[in-house]
Amino acid sequence: MTPPAARRAGFVLAELLVAMMIAAIIGMSLTQLVISQSRFVALQGALMQARGGARAALNVIAADLRMVSDSGLVDAAADSVTVRVPFAFGVACTQSSGHTVVSLLPADSATYFSATASGYAWRDSTGKFVFVEPATAGSSTGSQCGPPYLNKTIAILGAPGWPPLAVAVGPNDLRTPPGSVVYLYQVVRYAFAPSAQVPGRIGLWRTVLSTGERDELVAPFDTSAAFQFLDSTYTARPAPPADLNTVKGVRLVLVATSEQPPEGRTLPMQFNLTTDVVFRNHS
Repeated sequence: MTPPAARRAGFVLAELLVAMMIAAIIGMSLTQLVISQSRFVALQGALMQARGGARAALNVIAADLRMVSDSGLVDAAADSVTVRVPFAFGVACTQSSGHTVVSLLPADSATYFSATASGYAWRDSTGKFVFVEPATAGSSTGSQCGPPYLNKTIAILGAPGWPPLAVAVGPNDLRTPPGSVVYLYQVVRYAFAPSAQVPGRIGLWRTVLSTGERDELVAPFDTSAAFQFLDSTYTARPAPPADLNTVKGVRLVLVATSEQPPEGRTLPMQFNLTTDVVFRNHS
């Protein structure tokens, strides 16, 4: 007979079952923790994607809308706005051969050289801007910004990265006197329309009407994304008034979404970025 001390140690079946049950409970808890963390990360990623889309749209469109001057809002609806966006300012020198020579002030060179003029505006003696549209802008030597064309010289200014520049805009308006403030502008339309980047969804498009160049800036957006219009009391209205010159600004309702629903959700995440952009749109 084998002495008790010499017997081989081991687990009985009950102990093994208890250990397996504890291991299963720990494994299920870890699995739930991993799934929960994975869904949280996916949720945050989708929210960041939606927020990034809304902020990217705001950065582009607000920069243009803040430049809107007198009578700069030319068309409007809940899903689109069309505005005159200045991209270069200067002073009229003289008129010659159907053109007005303009001495330009230094400006952002990337913005200037990427733009195509839809028209130009000059300010009359009452302070009101007169629009000439359509129009073209070609290079000029600037020799007509001083004698013998003028009694006084209108300087052509330069700055680091911006050599002195004068342009000849046409057709000329014979009423434009030397020394008048002039700016070149593009007519740009922003619109919420079906997306090409994310089929079946809504994107924000920017179109330069003079060239027909159409770019999808950001996608996707919810169908509730829209433009609203600030009246004389700066109250937002969902529809534009009959007289667009009474609009004091635009409320941007940028309801961006993620491209796909995050894990554990059936709908894409949304981020509503609503902000007012006030501009000068009246004489």
